[in-house]
Amino acid sequence: MATQVPKPSAKRQRLAANAAAREDDELASMGKLNANVSSVLVQFQSSQDDSALGSTLSLPASAGQAEMSKIVNELKRQLSKSKKEQEEDEDDDDGEIPYTFHVLLAPSKDSSSEPTRINITNSLHESVLQSATAKRLGVSLEDSLTVVFEPQAVFRVRAVSRCSSTLSGHASPILCCAFSPTGQLLATGAGDKTCRIWDMDTETPLHTLTGHTGWVLCAEWEPRERKLATGSMDGQIYIWDALDTHNTGRKAWGARSGKQIDEERAERGETGRMSVAERRAARHASPPGHLLRGHTKWITSLSWEPVHRNARAPRLASSSKDGTVRIWNVERRQVDFVLGGHTASVNMVRWGGEGAIYTASSDRTVRVWNDQDGRLIRTLNDHAHWVNTLAISTDYLLRTGPFDVQGQYLLAMTQRYQKAINQGDSASLKSLDEIEDRECRHAALSRYNEATANGAKPELVVSGSDDQTLFLWPAQIGRSTESPKKPLARLTGHQKTVNHVCFSPDSRLIASASFDNSVKLWDGRTGKFIANLRGHVASVYRLAWSSDSRMLATASKDSTIKLWNLNTFKIKQDLPGHEDEVYCVDFIADKLASGGRDRTVKIWRH
Repeated sequence: MATQVPKPSAKRQRLAANAAAREDDELASMGKLNANVSSVLVQFQSSQDDSALGSTLSLPASAGQAEMSKIVNELKRQLSKSKKEQEEDEDDDDGEIPYTFHVLLAPSKDSSSEPTRINITNSLHESVLQSATAKRLGVSLEDSLTVVFEPQAVFRVRAVSRCSSTLSGHASPILCCAFSPTGQLLATGAGDKTCRIWDMDTETPLHTLTGHTGWVLCAEWEPRERKLATGSMDGQIYIWDALDTHNTGRKAWGARSGKQIDEERAERGETGRMSVAERRAARHASPPGHLLRGHTKWITSLSWEPVHRNARAPRLASSSKDGTVRIWNVERRQVDFVLGGHTASVNMVRWGGEGAIYTASSDRTVRVWNDQDGRLIRTLNDHAHWVNTLAISTDYLLRTGPFDVQGQYLLAMTQRYQKAINQGDSASLKSLDEIEDRECRHAALSRYNEATANGAKPELVVSGSDDQTLFLWPAQIGRSTESPKKPLARLTGHQKTVNHVCFSPDSRLIASASFDNSVKLWDGRTGKFIANLRGHVASVYRLAWSSDSRMLATASKDSTIKLWNLNTFKIKQDLPGHEDEVYCVDFIADKLASGGRDRTVKIWRH
């Protein structure tokens, strides 16, 4: 647990207040910004396209995030609506969007550095006017502050603060964990050669999936939650099928119905009456697994084809230490094609939403492939050492597919399925499959287009390496960038290997974890450094964002998980409880799951 800093004595507080008052008086006599200023000139600027919003305004120094959010929303309404429409929606606040704000202060004339960023956490008075940075830069009263606003999710995820369950069952360290797209299930892989599925509603075990002959290193849910793929150190991949493909969560993966047991026996030609024990065992048997064999060394990562590109039968991409990436047709259980251009271990594969597959390798390159024929599109070779990790700005959307946070698609799907069951004929269920494919693809495509602004905010890629740097790459598909091989930014600052990197769900921020015990935040569009998150006392292994992009969870060798406040860049919650290193963490909805060397899965809630 973090050590609490002792509170300063009354004398020290009094002396500090007197010193601050003297400094304010000196700055006031020089005409510099200080705490005595009652109003400030502000120019609002969008973080998305750097465009100015309205004219320069004079705001009170006490204005905070809530007040400025109202002003920005009002300015945007005035620009987008006529006067008559404004009068009609005068009392309608349902469309209010929350924003975060930061100020960009220009460097001094004798400095060639970039503008200094100051987050507004409380008010302009406390966060900016009293900051040592503004005083040091000597900002004049006549200057207009550039206040950059960034939209946030309209929903808010509550910060996890307690361990609600400690789940035992694995006999070896837990190496990976992954929530299903709806958040109702959790899959964990471990060194005991098994994968376990847990029910998150009751926080109890559902199934133990056996078949691998080596450590289970990675697990990936299909975005429609009908299948689960696992890869292991033996080079094998297993595909596990849901027991009921028309449902989700426990209803899909929990247990077979008696009717399903009878139908399966009839298909196999089995006759005779089953005993009560046999029937119970058949109903609660684990989901069937199908082996995909082809790799000669262990599997490093897995990635499913996005739902909005193939809703009926998405393919699977697998990377391996044997230097190849295989694209599997899961329905036919065979390889469509092999991506064999790398000359060393392929450490990461990601299937993009624009028709590209991205791979990162120990041969120091990132390669971009066409997902239809496996043709090499481009090789990005600016890294000087092994490329360990890779992330796409749309990872969160591609992972969750059609399942939005509000659960609208899930509710509609459940209602259609229940209606078909009530009708009780096979024709209705067959028709339901066609409807589900169409509706699922439409829902996923709508979410993807909204996130990318119909192509205005293209899919970006960030890669991390053993050379202690990261590169932010422009869009690789389409003609939005003239030189796609040239990185947008080189992200430097880590002192050791970059172990993991990921975009926030809204793609505004990038978080990177390193063996130097630190986590760094970067701007998701420009790659500019934002903040350094320090609190761990050992290597940071894994990162996970909350779905509203307001919190970041980190798992470390120091046996703790830390939840970070991205307004103050300080620890929001310190979550001790694991007895050894924490290897994996995942965050979806308002639940956090973690696993590690102590062989237990911990579920954290508000």
